[in-house]
Amino acid sequence: MSTTAFKCPCCGAELTFSSQSQKMTCEYCGTELDVEAVNALSSAEPSSTDMEWSDHSDTTVDMDGDICTYTCSSCGAEVTGDKSLGATYCPYCGNPFVMNDKFDGMLRPDYVIPFKVSKEQAVEKFKSFCKGRPLLPSDFINGNRIEKVEGMYVPYWLFDCDVDADYRFRGEKVTSWTEGDYDVTKTDHFLLIRGGKVGFEHVPVDGTTKLGSEITEAIEPFAMDAATGYNAAYLSGYLADRYDIPAEDCRERANQRIKVSTENAFMATTADYSAVTVESANLRMKDGKTGYALMPMWLMSVQFGDKKYTFAMNGQTGRFVGELPVSPRRAAAMFVAVAAVSAVIIALILGMLGI
Repeated sequence: MSTTAFKCPCCGAELTFSSQSQKMTCEYCGTELDVEAVNALSSAEPSSTDMEWSDHSDTTVDMDGDICTYTCSSCGAEVTGDKSLGATYCPYCGNPFVMNDKFDGMLRPDYVIPFKVSKEQAVEKFKSFCKGRPLLPSDFINGNRIEKVEGMYVPYWLFDCDVDADYRFRGEKVTSWTEGDYDVTKTDHFLLIRGGKVGFEHVPVDGTTKLGSEITEAIEPFAMDAATGYNAAYLSGYLADRYDIPAEDCRERANQRIKVSTENAFMATTADYSAVTVESANLRMKDGKTGYALMPMWLMSVQFGDKKYTFAMNGQTGRFVGELPVSPRRAAAMFVAVAAVSAVIIALILGMLGI
């Protein structure tokens, strides 16, 4: 004869049925659960994710003879642009480009977000970005190569889908009060079941290895309501990077962003509980579609000392990101100042205590 053991969701000990309370009880931690809740726990399916994407069309852009390919002599980056650009520099590393007459086309974007921020505005925003930085070397702005600013359309894959999700959470409500000389704390445990549908449009994942995801994600978001269909006129005067990460290799990052956003959406419905943990999650994605877009970005590679610093700015919103150098002299001076102030405060406290 076989038997079934029911485990306590709070401590893992065995649950037994109490004839007095008509509930399943844990003798170890005192948890009480309705029979229906225990059945729901025991029948819960393990977490799973079913996400499939349709393939993107490989239609290429039909360009005229004014388009050429630029190849960086240093890092090997290859981008496209019109011949009117003349001598230009690699937006990724700052070294000179070599213009190639041959152009073999590029994938036609579904969307293009035109530049809203001019080069002059980008330079001013860079200067503002550097202001008020106490550890920044004083000669950084004056001695850098800020004039080498390049407008670049960066390739992004966009993912649309609908997600049907079922979540089971463990929730806790903690109540505390005082009884005589005792502080009493009561913790109630709950099984929370949530389900529904979440729609996603234009979840972005960059399609280039030239920029790290920490940069491309930091300058988000892009306002997709300003996106338009492809028109070669938008590329005039700018460079356009070709994707070197295919859509299928970007799907895992898209899936992760979708899963995190879905969980956050359902977790937001449990705000009344003191603590909530995910017990299981079942996500089923449908109508998955992949789009291709070119997003505007101002890029500059700044040489300072023996190091190159890469900065990026959202060409639509002006959001700016990048790593700034630190002056060892200023850092040391700040450390000494903080240490001196801390010593004075400690001395005052010790004096007040009579130590």
